[in-house]
Amino acid sequence: MNRKAGAGIAAAVAVIVAGTLGTSYYMGGKLQQSFTEGLDKWSEHGVKIQVTSYDRGAFSSTAKTVWTLDSGDEPVQFTAEHKISHGPLPLGHAAEIHTSFNLPENADPELKTALNGRSPLEVDTKVGWGRSSSNVMTSPAVSSKIKDSEMNWGGMRIVWDMPADMKAAKGTGSFAGLQFKDEEGSVTLDKADMRFDMKQPPGQQFWTGPFAMTIAKIAATKQEEEGKSSASHFEGITMDSDTILKGEVVEMTLKTGIKTAKLEDKQADDLVLDMAFNNVDANWINQVVEMSKRKNPLLGAAGEAGDDEDADEQQSGDLREKMLKSLTQALARQPVIELKRLSMRTPDGVSEFAAAVQYLGDGEKMGTLLQDLKVSLKADMPKPFMENMMLSRRRSSLLAVFEGESEYKPEDIEEAAKAQTQASLEMLKEQGIFEDKDGKMRTEIVYAKGEFQVNGKPLDAMGTSTLMGTMTE
Repeated sequence: MNRKAGAGIAAAVAVIVAGTLGTSYYMGGKLQQSFTEGLDKWSEHGVKIQVTSYDRGAFSSTAKTVWTLDSGDEPVQFTAEHKISHGPLPLGHAAEIHTSFNLPENADPELKTALNGRSPLEVDTKVGWGRSSSNVMTSPAVSSKIKDSEMNWGGMRIVWDMPADMKAAKGTGSFAGLQFKDEEGSVTLDKADMRFDMKQPPGQQFWTGPFAMTIAKIAATKQEEEGKSSASHFEGITMDSDTILKGEVVEMTLKTGIKTAKLEDKQADDLVLDMAFNNVDANWINQVVEMSKRKNPLLGAAGEAGDDEDADEQQSGDLREKMLKSLTQALARQPVIELKRLSMRTPDGVSEFAAAVQYLGDGEKMGTLLQDLKVSLKADMPKPFMENMMLSRRRSSLLAVFEGESEYKPEDIEEAAKAQTQASLEMLKEQGIFEDKDGKMRTEIVYAKGEFQVNGKPLDAMGTSTLMGTMTE
């Protein structure tokens, strides 16, 4: 190789290296800006993040952050460390970020020992050239004894994609399980999975889209007085929800199911809950979200040190007044809350319920609010189920009235509760509020224009008094 050719190759190599370094360092600078801007956006979700350091290199950078999460009584604060790879051309995307979270300073030493140097939560992020991201969040399995309690956490994994503006998220999640036990009782959660495809429509503060979750089992025990304990057990739990924005109104659906539910000595199977919210004013929801942000100093930019508390209170007052003024528009949409179906199977048979509340006015006359409401209820249940339900309410009411009065024996209270239950049941049938057919109690109640109709017939004053008395017991 002659000297001229060698010099040319060396020059070409130098240009390539310089270009690679320059591009990588430029990407590092752009990523630092994007990294900081991305963390700022988390403030919209109730998390305040401060970047305490950012060291940028040619091919990689490191950063440290402090996270503050408002948990109600007092904020929870923890730190995170970030390792960022941004060149040269890492695997076809702009960068990879590995984030490791650290336990809070006041975390129990036993938990730190159980983790054995592992991070309790890690996130791996791949950032695309358009600043969209693919994320994987993991938490390791850990077993620990903390003071008088025991905890077994099976770990979790959540995978999701987000666009550059962080206004959407699509992904799945899985949780192996959780067991917790202390002197007061225990809680067990076995295998949970979720999927979601959510987005925040332009100009709106709420999110739309489907969300679904399944839980294999939830069980809990609680130690009572005198060595007694109570237990609850739920298996085969499912939940599917969806939120849709249609123009200026929102429609929401919620469907849940439980294969088996046990509370003490009571059991119900095949529980189904199907609800819908229709014609909900989008602007009203936005203002509710804004009000909740005002109550949380970590949401938005309102929680910075030095803000004038009087000014914040004034802003909250202005928002409440704005919400009241917008109530007219919200009611003019004629919103509907509908319980499409609530059903369950017990040893007595299958019970089914349905209900709806709808506003039919124009929102202008608040004085006629009750006149403008339409409320409907359908019920179909085995007679023993209804009797037991009414007896339980009567028993609880009498026990509360005679609590601490030793002259009344438990069997006397039980006898009185049964007598009152039978009297109420006979009165409901006599007034035509419930129909007893083939061992099942059925009713269809409609309240509209200030009047009740029961099973297709107007309800007189005596029947209305009986119905209202039963409802308020």
